Amino acid sequence: MDHNILKKSLRIAAVLSFFLFCAFAFSGCGHYSNREAAEWFQENVVDEGIMVSKEYTDRENSSGDAERVWTAHLKDLPEVEFELISHRTVSLFVTYDMETTYHLEMGRFYLENYMDSSPSALSGLETGTDVSEEHLTVSGIYDTASEIDTICREMGNLEDYIAAQEYPCQITYALAYREPLTFDAAEEPFTMRYTCVSEDGGASDPDILNAGTLADTLQNRARNAFAGYAAAYRLETDQFTEDQLDAAAGQYGSLRFSITRPDGTELCYPELILAYYDSMSFGCLYEVLVREGTFQVSGTPEEFTFTAANGSVCSFSYSYRVPGNSSDETSGGMPRLGSFYYLSGETKVILTDAPLIDSERFSALTGLTFDTLDH
Repeated sequence: MDHNILKKSLRIAAVLSFFLFCAFAFSGCGHYSNREAAEWFQENVVDEGIMVSKEYTDRENSSGDAERVWTAHLKDLPEVEFELISHRTVSLFVTYDMETTYHLEMGRFYLENYMDSSPSALSGLETGTDVSEEHLTVSGIYDTASEIDTICREMGNLEDYIAAQEYPCQITYALAYREPLTFDAAEEPFTMRYTCVSEDGGASDPDILNAGTLADTLQNRARNAFAGYAAAYRLETDQFTEDQLDAAAGQYGSLRFSITRPDGTELCYPELILAYYDSMSFGCLYEVLVREGTFQVSGTPEEFTFTAANGSVCSFSYSYRVPGNSSDETSGGMPRLGSFYYLSGETKVILTDAPLIDSERFSALTGLTFDTLDH
């Protein structure tokens, strides 16, 4: 055989051997057995005696991946059944991993007992499941800053109760300002609110937040998020002092921005921040226009008119929104959300599903430009 052909054949064989090795190493031999599933649970979730069904169910999850599912319960707590799920994923290689609904079912069990003993303990809060459907969630909506303490205290009391139980359980706690002018609760999930903050309660992992600090941590994070929202959108500013708003702008310092005028003058209004790195809220636009003093502005951050750089009269309002259409999908297959807009004269200019303008539109409207200070 020709020497070069031999070398090429050996090289191909080596590459094939490598891929076969990787396929074996990453895929294992197949689904977990019930014994292996029990061992995984005790090593990664709760180190307690566990009873696992001998029979399993094969099914497909929402992504179309194959799963093998056993029912199980802790040896000394048969009334709480949960699933052990051997999950098969196909990408470059076939891989298998484990999941469980233990925390979800234990959370429901503890919550039911807690509510039986204190029916009004979670007044105004809602329960559900997280995105992965592996944990119970407890969430709350507030309308004023003063309500934050009450919500966090109720969540902290529940977490104290769970922490005192024999078996660990992780619950996700979340709260947010209602955001009535900037968020459509009928179209968007709770966690998409600008002010949403969340914390996981205690579990077998010692690094996870413990019960003694959960309420305080949630309170501080929620207050900071609400103040940041007020500073970015210039809404609900009467719920904060000027010092608190300035502190919020400082905390979100990476969203501070500079304005450049047509003559090249560059300046910064340090009390103002962008909503996102490339987007300014309607309310922030109002504040910039007022400070610039050349746009004949009238109104409030919530609703205002001004004379644009091209001489047209423009009107902005957080109430300017066209409804979405659940039958009209985006390219990603999601229902199309409603869009905000502004008026240029009598013309309705459609924006996005958030009351924001980007730097290009800002420049077209004002003749100015903006950019973050750390660009």
